[in-house]
Amino acid sequence: MSLFSLSGIIIVITSLGLFLMLSIYGRSKVHRLWAFFNIVVAIWGVGSFLVGRATSPEEALFAWRIGHSGAILIPVLFYHTIAIFTDKRKKHILVYAYIQAIVVLAFFLITNKALTNWQLLFNSLYYNRATLVYACAVASWSLIAFLAHYELVRFIHSNKGIKRLQASYIFWCFLIGFIGGASTLLPSFGLKIYPLGNFGIPIYCIVVTYAILKYRLMDIRVFISRIAAFLISYPFFLGLPFFFAYRMQPILYPIWGMNWWLAPAGLLLFFATLSPLAYGQIRGRMENVLLAEQKRYQKLLLQAAGGMVAEHNLGRLAKLIVYIVKRIVKIDFTAIFLDNEKTGAYKLQASRSSRRSFSGNINFPYDNALIKHLRAHKEPFIYEELPSSVRNSLGAPGQISMIVPSYIEDELLGFIFLGEKINRQAYTEDDINVFKILSHQAALAIKNCLFLEESKQAQERIFTAEKLASIGGMADGVAHQIKNRLNQFSVASGELKYEVKDFIDTHPELVSSNPDLKKSFDYITKIGESLIANVKKTDGIVKGILQFARVEEKETFFSRFSLKEVIDLSEGLLKVKHEVASIPLVVQMQSSDIIYGVKAQITEAIYNILDNAFEAIQEKRQALDEEDRKKFTPFIKVVLTHESGFHRIEISDNGIGIKKEDRQKIFAPFFTTKSSYKSGTGIGMYVVKRMVEENHKGRVSFSTEYMQGTRFLIDLPEK
Repeated sequence: MSLFSLSGIIIVITSLGLFLMLSIYGRSKVHRLWAFFNIVVAIWGVGSFLVGRATSPEEALFAWRIGHSGAILIPVLFYHTIAIFTDKRKKHILVYAYIQAIVVLAFFLITNKALTNWQLLFNSLYYNRATLVYACAVASWSLIAFLAHYELVRFIHSNKGIKRLQASYIFWCFLIGFIGGASTLLPSFGLKIYPLGNFGIPIYCIVVTYAILKYRLMDIRVFISRIAAFLISYPFFLGLPFFFAYRMQPILYPIWGMNWWLAPAGLLLFFATLSPLAYGQIRGRMENVLLAEQKRYQKLLLQAAGGMVAEHNLGRLAKLIVYIVKRIVKIDFTAIFLDNEKTGAYKLQASRSSRRSFSGNINFPYDNALIKHLRAHKEPFIYEELPSSVRNSLGAPGQISMIVPSYIEDELLGFIFLGEKINRQAYTEDDINVFKILSHQAALAIKNCLFLEESKQAQERIFTAEKLASIGGMADGVAHQIKNRLNQFSVASGELKYEVKDFIDTHPELVSSNPDLKKSFDYITKIGESLIANVKKTDGIVKGILQFARVEEKETFFSRFSLKEVIDLSEGLLKVKHEVASIPLVVQMQSSDIIYGVKAQITEAIYNILDNAFEAIQEKRQALDEEDRKKFTPFIKVVLTHESGFHRIEISDNGIGIKKEDRQKIFAPFFTTKSSYKSGTGIGMYVVKRMVEENHKGRVSFSTEYMQGTRFLIDLPEK
């Protein structure tokens, strides 16, 4: 059997195997077309096998007709595959390609004008001498192949990522394959070179099938370097013993007789042992040269990953990660998203982009398709690998090339978006493995930051609880002293009231005959009643403060009560505190004034906000000039509405408002916007927020504009 026949058998076996693989695993139109392409190549393989076994021009004619039946369609199907792969379907070229293929195929099968003037070459193969018709057919064949390669080159230059890497594989492998196939035509044109290039056809069929079916591809440069290393080491070293045997057999046979083969066999064993070592050395040196930049940034990433745990601030850690990845890997964009349990979403924590187009308040809720996919698979993903439903859920698909999740056991802490490399190379399997290590180290660092922040918050809560406990203990003592004085006021007021009553009852004529005395007694009685009423109200407030201070008992004080009573009490206290006869207060209630909560705490919250509103009005009045002050009509408005599942209390005023730089600190402890001569301590709004959000599981928010006013919203659950 000739080498040409052997190459034909290998082509047939390989192509039919690839056809079966594509039939099973292929899903797209490109896969189906490429499966048909392999059938055409298999036909060429059958023809090659028969050409190598032909013993006469007649047999050679039959064999070459079979082979050319497949070969004529190879560039046509190649161009069609590339047109679909690149989405550049030029119908006029496709029509021309198929028409010329049909015409040439008919000409080869019906007439003998293309295949004539046979000659025996290499002592085993019959070749026809090229005629004008044959040369025109070869030129048309070459033109279609050239157009396909041209479209691939354009696609490589205009694309990125996996598609670009796939196109590179296809281009180089098709170039090798077509050069190998074209080598079988050279003897017809007078170049007597044995068509060993036929052995290259199965290789490019295998590699292109790999590139079409698989997303994660080896870097094309690595692939080529490994092929080159293989060809240098194995064929060269293993070929030397055969060359030695061919040249030395006449010399060795007279000396060793029938055992002459032992010398080349020993040499073959030696080189068979040497070849893997040579292959490893050559491949390693080639890859070190070709992938020097990639190995450099992978090494730097691994070094950076080990140092991440030294950062204890989550915000700085996120910025550090995106900075390191973008700068070391040299990509145009990177962003990190971290889990935010309060919002039930993964929130953009930090990003860096050369294009400045990926920023803002971007969140991915837990039910987002991307989050579900990451939780199900837990692996880094090339963007093109993601299902279409997941890709559609992303906000900036044009920028994202790879997504790397960070896991601690089964907990998805966050994920990183990676953009395209600046050198437009695709992410390889080695890159993915390095990013797996990086994501694991990042997860450890993130978990460490979260642990430290939770520890800090726990310490603050313990400190606050201890402070409140001490305040509660002190409040008991202070309240006891206050109650003693209140009791004295109450007793004295009652005694005064009864003393006046007894005097009037005992001396009615004296009182009735003296109007001034009666007026004085009436005024003293009124003062006594007022003192008693205020003592009772003050006692209620003291009890409320004690109830809040004793936080361990707060659950037992929830009840339904009238908000109107709370507002009336707060209004009375404001009049006393600010020594005014009236407060510009407007109250609106929707249907009912009944709300649910701890009455003493809600009273404290309402009082604090109303007190701040009144002082804001006074401060604005002082800030206005005389003319504007005359036009200024102050107001404080309280509106109660009942929404689905909660009560909403809205307290608004047209006071001075809050400056922009102070808005973030309104609920901070010991922060106040009041002037130094005011009585502000800076804990009023801090206490309000804690009472509403921690004790009542409600929500406090506000909106404000300086010199225009402020609006506070208190949302309390119905129960």
